[in-house]
Amino acid sequence: MIWEAQRQAEERWDAEREAMLFLEAHRLAHTPDSHAVALHALRHPGSVLGREVARRTDGGVRLTPDDVDSLRPLLRVHEEAGHSHEAWQRDLGVQAERLESLTTDARQITRDFTSDMAALSGVDRDAPEARGAGDVAGLLEQLIARIAKTERELAELSGHIAALRDRIDTVPRNEDVDPLTGVMTPTGARQMIAELPDLAHGYVLASCGLDDLDAIEARYGRPVADNVVRAFVATLRQSCVGADIIRWQDNLFVLLLRGRPLSHLAMMMEEARGAMLARTLRLRGSGEPIGVVTLSAGVAMGQGAELPEVLDRAEAFRAVASAGQGNRVVSRA
Repeated sequence: MIWEAQRQAEERWDAEREAMLFLEAHRLAHTPDSHAVALHALRHPGSVLGREVARRTDGGVRLTPDDVDSLRPLLRVHEEAGHSHEAWQRDLGVQAERLESLTTDARQITRDFTSDMAALSGVDRDAPEARGAGDVAGLLEQLIARIAKTERELAELSGHIAALRDRIDTVPRNEDVDPLTGVMTPTGARQMIAELPDLAHGYVLASCGLDDLDAIEARYGRPVADNVVRAFVATLRQSCVGADIIRWQDNLFVLLLRGRPLSHLAMMMEEARGAMLARTLRLRGSGEPIGVVTLSAGVAMGQGAELPEVLDRAEAFRAVASAGQGNRVVSRA
């Protein structure tokens, strides 16, 4: 959409302009390293690098070129952690897809065998074309072959999953980042949250979640529910460019937008709601549609207020939005 592309361009321009102003304020040359440090610190103030920059500049202290050099390892750690996280997330998705496919195959084997046996039992035994024990034996032989093949593939998959689990266990845990979605945790956002009451132009907050996540997990299992959550977060990222996203807890996500009017974030959430509604989510492997998955959200304004107070208001609005069929964004009583 033209409006979305324009807004994304504006957000990128704002970020670049803020980075330029940051470098000018600190009298730093505009090098690739200084630009990367400034841009990351401004866009991710709750990250390790963002907090370290805030600590070093507390009280109006300027960063020096030596500071930039010493901060580069933190930037590399963040980038490498992101690459590592993305790699094992991709592997995990591949293994989940294979598991879903094999589960679908097993169900199909059972359905086919039940159907064939029912057809055999319905044959008129007096008819010339009636099938006998040989037909049953043939069906059993086919069934045994298919089950054996599926068992071999499941055994192989089990080995891959065990190896993947070992890889994941060796990856250093970053409590600042949600391992499923890659967005901030409340721990990762703590510094940013602490600064919210002091923002001169205030902030707006949205609380949102999927309307039917529990039903999806009950019907299809946790791996499918996790994939739906990833799709949900991808939608939020696309529709809410410039907002900080925090996975507050399981199905509660908090979005923060600083120095903008409430209507701006409400419009973003409406766009995310429409985009989520338009998505066709399917099971990997079988391609079976999951059905329509919707979100509900509440949006509230914060001006000199602590986050828990604003979050309570947003949650009250979300409760209204999710009542009944859900699929709503509420920003005023």
